[in-house]
Amino acid sequence: MKKKAVAMLTAAAMLAAMLTGCGNSQAPAQETTPAETAAAEETAAPETAAEETAAPEETAAEETTAAEETTEEAPAETVVLKTVCDLTPHSEILNAAKDLLAAEGIEIDIVSTTWDASWNEMLVDGEVDFAYFMHVPAMESIEEEMGVTLYSAGTVHIEPYACFSNKVDSVDDLPENAVIAVPNDASNEYRALKVLEENGFIKLSDEMTSLNASAQMVTEYVKPIEIVEMDQANIIPMGDDFDAYFVNVNRALEAGLDTTAYLMREGEDSEYANIITVTEENKDNPAIAKMVEVLKSDEIKKFIEDHYNGAVIPAK
Repeated sequence: MKKKAVAMLTAAAMLAAMLTGCGNSQAPAQETTPAETAAAEETAAPETAAEETAAPEETAAEETTAAEETTEEAPAETVVLKTVCDLTPHSEILNAAKDLLAAEGIEIDIVSTTWDASWNEMLVDGEVDFAYFMHVPAMESIEEEMGVTLYSAGTVHIEPYACFSNKVDSVDDLPENAVIAVPNDASNEYRALKVLEENGFIKLSDEMTSLNASAQMVTEYVKPIEIVEMDQANIIPMGDDFDAYFVNVNRALEAGLDTTAYLMREGEDSEYANIITVTEENKDNPAIAKMVEVLKSDEIKKFIEDHYNGAVIPAK
């Protein structure tokens, strides 16, 4: 019995030791008193408030950054482009595009609308950024004459070269040996002589070009006429001295002529579209490229069609 009792007491002692060891490895969680909970909440509250206070400042900073980015993307200062151009229709077309160009940050400063030989020098010398009064053959003629290289930044409109008369209303009414004035600059004389050829008055040498055109290139007078070569600026003022005369339609418009009352003229497929002419310095000027884009827009095409009744045609 004693042995049995001792064994039982020994087993009980060992079990107690094991239970005590397990209790140390997993201590029960301490309970939090109400006072400790309140203190923790008071400590967390300022941190939350600080975060909430910082949020508007961060938002303001983000808005400032966004505003700065928007400002950087806004159009730069207005670019002013200087030009020389004929009064009609060139300056009128540029003025019609004024608001569209302003929206692109471009302003046109028209230096002169009264042509003289100094215009070519002003372009070449950089006094103006572009010229708007010539077509490609005229540009090539100036290049040869002045020994310079010019570029077309784009075509805008066509002014069909036309023959007018202060004496008759139809080409069929021209008298025998009619005196017809043509301009004496090669590119425009070429156009006038080609119209006369197309209408059966003359035949021209195959060697005639827009650089060498003259009455000397007439190989045959199919109908008896007299061709008078003269400075184009004097043709309309002396119109009564001729049976008929050739001029640019823009000069006819400026003189107040009825441009629908022509005797004969180039077709609407004329290759002599008026161009924006520039030098090497401005051939890649983005402002000029954008200006040409505006001048070729549907809005400006409509202005040309509505305003000039076919005397001026938008370039294709």
